[in-house]
Amino acid sequence: MIRVINIGLVVIIGVVTTACTTTTTSTMGSEGASPTVADSRKDKKKSKQDALELYIKLGLGYIRENNRKGARFNLQKALAIDNRSAAAHDGLALLYQLEKENDLAEEHYRKALKYDPDFTRARNNYAAFLLRAGEYEKAHKQFLIAAKDLDYDRRSRVYVSIGVTATHLGHTEEAVSAWEKAINLDPEMSPAYFELAKAYFEANNLPRAKIYLDDYSELAGPTAQGLWLGVRIERAFGNKDGEASKGLALKKLFPYSLEYLEYREWLKKP
Repeated sequence: MIRVINIGLVVIIGVVTTACTTTTTSTMGSEGASPTVADSRKDKKKSKQDALELYIKLGLGYIRENNRKGARFNLQKALAIDNRSAAAHDGLALLYQLEKENDLAEEHYRKALKYDPDFTRARNNYAAFLLRAGEYEKAHKQFLIAAKDLDYDRRSRVYVSIGVTATHLGHTEEAVSAWEKAINLDPEMSPAYFELAKAYFEANNLPRAKIYLDDYSELAGPTAQGLWLGVRIERAFGNKDGEASKGLALKKLFPYSLEYLEYREWLKKP
C-alpha cells in the first residue's frame, strides 16, 4: 500500500467551468460548419483537443484550491474525451493522492506513463509519490529517468530528490553529486544547499557544512531545520555565542517545531 503534493494557486470558481465549457461547445459548433468535410473534421478535432486541455487545466486548478469535487468533475470530463490522456490520468492520480486513495493514485500514474512514457511531469509526480511511501528503490529509478529529460523545467528539483533517495539507499557519494548537480542547474535551489550542509556535517567536514548552510540560510531565510543544524555546527566549532544565538532564534521563531523539541532534549545531555 502506498502512502504527495504541492502546486501554487489560481482562483477558479464554478462559474468559470461552466463559462469555459459553454464557450468551447459553441466554438465546436461554429467550427463544424466548415466548407469541406476535411476542414470540418480538422476543426472538430482541434475543438476536441482544446476542450481536453481546458478540462485538464481546470482540474489541476481545482486541485491547487483543494476543491476535489471540481477537480474530479473536470478530469473525468477530460477522460471522457480521451481516456488515454496522460495528463488527465496524472491529474486524477494527484487527486486520489490527496484523498489517500493510494492504490487508485498509483493506478493512474501507471496509466499516465503507459500512454506517454516521455511525460516527465507525471514520472516526477509518481516518483515523489513512491518516495513518500518509502519505496526508495522504485522512486530512485523513476527520478533517474526523469532527470534524463534535459528540457524538463523542474530538473534541478529532480536532482534534489535523487539525492534524497540515494541517501536512503546508502549511496552517499551519489547523493552529494546529485545535490551539486541541482545547484549547477539552479544556483537558487535552496534545499540542495541544506542537504549538502547536513551531509558534510554528518561526515564531520565542518568547514564545508558551514559554507553550504550559510548559502542555504541566505536563500531560504531562517528555518527550523537550518537553525537546528546551525546550532550543532556552532557547537562543533566551539562558538558558544553562535550556538546560543541560533538556539534563541529557534526558540523564538519556531517554538512548536520538532527541531525545537530536539534542541531542548539535546541541551539536557551532558
